[in-house]
Amino acid sequence: MSSLLCHVLSQNQPLTYRLIRALSANELWRSLSSVIPDEYLGETFTPTSADGLVLALQNSFVSTADLVKWLEIVNAFDALLLLKQDEPVTIRENPQPRLELEAQPDAVLRLNCHATSFPPPNYQWFRNGEPLVQDQLTRVGPVLEIYHPTPAHSGNYTCRAWNIRGSEAFSRPCKVVVKAPAASSDASAELAALSATDKVALLIANSSYPHDEKLPLTENDVETLGKALAGLNFRIIAFKNLRKEGIAHAVRIFCQFLQAGCYSVFYYAGHGFKQDGRDYIQPVDCNDDSPAEDCVCFQEIVETIRAAPCCLNLIMLDACRDTREQSSSPGVLSARQCERKVNQVRRSTIVVYATSPSTSAVEVAGHQNGLFMEHLSKHVGKSTSVHNVIMQSLLDLEGHKLANMQVPVVKYDIPGNHSLSDAILDSAVYRQNSELWLLISSLPGDEKFQIGDTGLTLHVNFSCEKAVFCNSMLVDASVVPFAANIHIDLQMVEPCGASVSHHSSCSLAVHDLQDVETPVRLRVVLRDLNSARNSLPEEHRVWLASGGCL
Repeated sequence: MSSLLCHVLSQNQPLTYRLIRALSANELWRSLSSVIPDEYLGETFTPTSADGLVLALQNSFVSTADLVKWLEIVNAFDALLLLKQDEPVTIRENPQPRLELEAQPDAVLRLNCHATSFPPPNYQWFRNGEPLVQDQLTRVGPVLEIYHPTPAHSGNYTCRAWNIRGSEAFSRPCKVVVKAPAASSDASAELAALSATDKVALLIANSSYPHDEKLPLTENDVETLGKALAGLNFRIIAFKNLRKEGIAHAVRIFCQFLQAGCYSVFYYAGHGFKQDGRDYIQPVDCNDDSPAEDCVCFQEIVETIRAAPCCLNLIMLDACRDTREQSSSPGVLSARQCERKVNQVRRSTIVVYATSPSTSAVEVAGHQNGLFMEHLSKHVGKSTSVHNVIMQSLLDLEGHKLANMQVPVVKYDIPGNHSLSDAILDSAVYRQNSELWLLISSLPGDEKFQIGDTGLTLHVNFSCEKAVFCNSMLVDASVVPFAANIHIDLQMVEPCGASVSHHSSCSLAVHDLQDVETPVRLRVVLRDLNSARNSLPEEHRVWLASGGCL
């Protein structure tokens, strides 16, 4: 689309209004203004609103193609939907024509399909014409992954790529053959010895501290670890920005899963400190001066997890351990008292401190992850022992230029050669945990509403934020097929203890679901910009949505 922006907008007044609204969301016009070269707007021009910026762009005879380029830089998706020319779905990479593999405990059936389009494509996989649904052992997307495949997974696989404009394309088929493994009594005995009845991870990221320094990388750290562990068939219970009672609640949920033979992973990223020989996790409503009694003792969490009958616990504290002055408070246990309690429980644990006592954990500006997770993430998904994963991560960290500022500490307390990739055996524990998992992890079902007799359908989709956080839910609304004259306004009506942030007029995130006791009420209002009429009858504009995992 190479025409001038002023010509495009002068011929379509509703488009001007929609562009201003799209740039007003989260004050996106400020980011856009910062990437536009001075030669287009002038060095002294400073916009004060989306209206002013759009008017200035029109008066500067900016081409639509240039504006699209700048919108892509700031990821202004709603505005791009208005101005960028549609690109049909095109399959760029097909799955291989044939795949043969043996049904082994650590086997993964993996197929790739890559497509391009605008708007970006979504993916759906089929086996013998039947759609595949994501579950604990199946991950769908541009990469299809089926863990622990059996001969029943053999068949013809195809991928459908599609976008919200109605464009679609199908990949070439792939013939998959999964062969039964050769029988081996020795292998069966080894599998039973190094296998889990279930695998569960509790991951907490505290990043938004109102009264202390914000830690933007902690959420990325939990996302990185969560997705890696999900690839190893762990159930992921991930929370962000918890107060003290929220941390205690998360640990209680976690411990319900810790049955005989389970593998568990606990990871905390956020502010912390050390006092009286003990480490403390700092809730988001505390600051650097808050007393230890208002925070959560890390050693008490370790004790709680170690008291469960798991055969492997990997517990990691990725937080500062700066030492405070010794407290005289009678409510704070000493490290020696803590050790007496720990010595009474089973040996099955590896505790990793991301840094040494009296030192800080490092976040490097411009990096995706904190220093510890940056190196752990390279190895955590490997099919090797937990010992090797930790040792290789620490060896890699030693080569970093900031290695002297952050020296991790590891405490081993486990026999055996367990790996995070060990197989999960079918057992009563796994079946019991699966029933519990359905109760606490389910999101509201996606909704579809017919819009009168227009032939259009309103789609409302729910997902976990960053695909891991269970106390933060994304809600997206769209109209199918796409209609340029329909404006979508997704609104929070009754938060009921939750908080909300808007990504755009048709997308929002509902946070703090752990504090919600009654259903959260949301509303979608559709407006026809050509007639300024609401597109939905009043009785179809409100529905209930409630967060899962709690």
